[in-house]
Amino acid sequence: MSRCVSVLLVLVLVARLSSAQQVNNRAELKEVEKVLEELKAERRAMSDRLQAAERELKRVRGEEYERRNEETVETRDISLSVNCGKLFFADTPKVAFAVSLGGNGVVKTTTGSMDLIYKEVLTNVGGAYSDATGEFTAPIRGVYYVRFTANAPTNFPMSAVLYKNGAEVQLIAHEQPSGEGSDTASNGAALLLQAGDKLKMMLWHNTHIWDNSNHHSTFSGFLLFPLVDEPPTEFDAEAELKALQASLKQVQTDNLEVKERLESAERELKATRDVPKVAFAVSLGGNGLQEATTGRKTLIYKDVMTNIGQAYSSETGEFTAPIRGVYYVRFTANAPTNFPMSAVLYKNGAEVQLIAHEQPSGEGSDTASNGAALLLQAGDKLKMMLWHNTHIWDNSNHHSTFSGFLLFPL
Repeated sequence: MSRCVSVLLVLVLVARLSSAQQVNNRAELKEVEKVLEELKAERRAMSDRLQAAERELKRVRGEEYERRNEETVETRDISLSVNCGKLFFADTPKVAFAVSLGGNGVVKTTTGSMDLIYKEVLTNVGGAYSDATGEFTAPIRGVYYVRFTANAPTNFPMSAVLYKNGAEVQLIAHEQPSGEGSDTASNGAALLLQAGDKLKMMLWHNTHIWDNSNHHSTFSGFLLFPLVDEPPTEFDAEAELKALQASLKQVQTDNLEVKERLESAERELKATRDVPKVAFAVSLGGNGLQEATTGRKTLIYKDVMTNIGQAYSSETGEFTAPIRGVYYVRFTANAPTNFPMSAVLYKNGAEVQLIAHEQPSGEGSDTASNGAALLLQAGDKLKMMLWHNTHIWDNSNHHSTFSGFLLFPL
């Protein structure tokens, strides 16, 4: 059909050239050509900016896109080639959860393994964790970071076992009896999960685990990045020949559409760039014990290893969330075992988020850690405290640390 249009245009031009209106018709064609060239220049400029914005968004956010709708208009002595880009951003869900067993006492099984139901939900962005079943269900195929911490008295075996789809052991924390006192163990890994894969924690036969409202025994995870089964389909440009006057109207319409997409892409790129980068890692440092025998005391981590975004203060020991979002926070404590040890994470000076605590267990030293993905509001403050009648130890080798980073804003 397009070839017929071109032939007809040639015939019309020949007829007109033989008439007395030859000069006027040539002038009209020159005007149309001028308008088309202006539209072509406008489209090229916007397409260049749109492509640059798409590339930058893909680099910054790791999102795949597809480009299509290439349109070519050809007439006698007049040509116009334009590229129209369209973004298809992957709808990547935000997924992060942090839960604890809660309750007040020991959970024990002597007649077979049992599911651990973590009832205290600290964070559940995306709703992928069920506090009814204790299961986390992967909403999409991707790599997830999963971690758990278990605490229990040391007079009986302790366990916490991560299963995938109810059958395959992924990770385990297990402690044999070691006398009087309590112990903490943790484990974690980055796991490739398919959409619908389920993770749950189990307590093995003849073992126990303990928790209370201070969240000693926790289970948490978050989506690091999605994975697609196949590369995105590339849509090649389709060339269509159209009549000159129809092309003018179409190109004008398309230019408006590209302009809208360009403005949208540049707004999204600006919003992405405006997300602050936040990460800190600090240690108590010093050379010896810190002890609290007359009440709680704030732990001031003076040795700053990382403080991107300056959200941590080495003067107050507090981390202040700069924006609303999900943050991953972790701490490790070390101390001699002849006296109780503690390290307690508080939010806004009042609410206990996580704890590491060890009872005396004889001579030697012990290390305990805990961590979770936490939903914080802008201005929320996190700090570590030492509880009454406990101690903690560090030196220049950074045994006792406190760290965190922003996973994603909300």
